[in-house]
Amino acid sequence: MKSKVVVSNSTQELLQDFPLVRSRDPVEARDILRRYGVDMTTSKPSEFFMRTNLAELPHIGLYFLHSSGATRLLIPKREIALVQLCLEGNAQLSSGQHRVELSQGEACICSPGTSAQLEFGRNSRQLLLRLPQRVLERSIASLLGFKPRQPILFDPVIANDQPRYLGFRDLTTLLASRLDAKFSVWPRNVLLHLEQSCITALLYCSRHNLAHLLDTAVNDDVPRYVRTAEHYVDSRCDEDISVEDMARVAGVSISTLTRAFLKHRGYSPSAYVKRAKLQHAKRLLESGAASTLIGVALRCGFANPSRFAQDYRDAFGESPTETLRRCRPGRDPDAQKH
Repeated sequence: MKSKVVVSNSTQELLQDFPLVRSRDPVEARDILRRYGVDMTTSKPSEFFMRTNLAELPHIGLYFLHSSGATRLLIPKREIALVQLCLEGNAQLSSGQHRVELSQGEACICSPGTSAQLEFGRNSRQLLLRLPQRVLERSIASLLGFKPRQPILFDPVIANDQPRYLGFRDLTTLLASRLDAKFSVWPRNVLLHLEQSCITALLYCSRHNLAHLLDTAVNDDVPRYVRTAEHYVDSRCDEDISVEDMARVAGVSISTLTRAFLKHRGYSPSAYVKRAKLQHAKRLLESGAASTLIGVALRCGFANPSRFAQDYRDAFGESPTETLRRCRPGRDPDAQKH
């Protein structure tokens, strides 16, 4: 199935309740876009008309852009990734040595810290997804159970005929088509889950320097003793667990267990223990089973509450205090620390 054939809402104006630009004046449109760090030019001002909408979710931004004339956007170097999905017409991304041509249903991506030039043909409709680098890195750390040392770098070309991409494309366009002015009254937790689904789908459908770690994390060809060690940890998150304990239960040496975790999971056994304990802490906070933040940290084996709070934020994108407030409105976590 060719992706360019099946964007069902390509002629629909997405995000229409969030207007940003409605203008036939290229100077007016350029001045508005400059407020958002983007410059714009057009080759034929007499044919120009631009309609742009912007919906801001808790951590990401969704843009819908319709241009009747040939238009060029200049994106400076910023700590954000920008995904461009062509809903209708043709487009082109130029970034460094890369030049990507897009037709309907296809997408490309610009890495954080790189400048780009986006060019749209006549009567084109584009959906742009803006993702801060810190949000991407937190998402990867949450999926892997550890924070990679190197920043993420994307290949601008996305395999547009792959099932993973088609799922990301359909999920993102569905979200954009369903957002209206009332979305702001949705619980913040709902919005966080919606945007996180899009981020996770993107990380799995795109090519980047950390993709091999994600593929390793979901590899089903994992030795039984690794799963045995994982089950042991998952069932004892309230206890002190060492790598020696994991190796003993699994029936292998520490070095064998460590090599297997690194090969099949992409992280060490000790990183898995931390990941499991952080997940357990999150469940305690969300369920109301925790009485104090310090108590949660100590119960899950974190002797340093400050370090626990930092590890928790790296894993889930919010502090333990924010989780407690989100799940139990009206409660003052600061008053419960001691």
